[in-house]
Amino acid sequence: MFDEKKSIYAKNISPFAQAGGIYLLMLVFNVFSYLASFTEIFLIKQGAPWVIFTSFILFYALINCILSIATKERNLYWLHSIISYVALGIIGGSTAWLISGLTMDEAGSYRWILIVFTFGYLLLLSIVRAMWKIVQIAQKQDKRLRGEE
Repeated sequence: MFDEKKSIYAKNISPFAQAGGIYLLMLVFNVFSYLASFTEIFLIKQGAPWVIFTSFILFYALINCILSIATKERNLYWLHSIISYVALGIIGGSTAWLISGLTMDEAGSYRWILIVFTFGYLLLLSIVRAMWKIVQIAQKQDKRLRGEE
């Protein structure tokens, strides 16, 4: 399925697959925290699923931006990334709500955290895209200076 010799930065992994993997990790952590809340060993608060949700949304944003470097079709990747982010937010938020029994507002200031992460994600995507374009221009100039083009 994957070429073993390729770097993770050179693999073209779909944003939907990334979001699915992140959601599965989020679900594992939520189930663990839910089960751990019944023991006296761990002191788990009722709002813990919202902490897990926001943590994994940020993790998705970072991973997605890093893996966007390898893509060939930038616009399609961007579209799929944003759709995946929104879907992960809706599904992950619903899961946190179902497990905790608290809405986002009842759990704390997670709405503002999510807004900040969303703007940060869009900004980071833009920065990565701009960096990629600058590197492309520099490589083109380098080829011209060496007389290859």
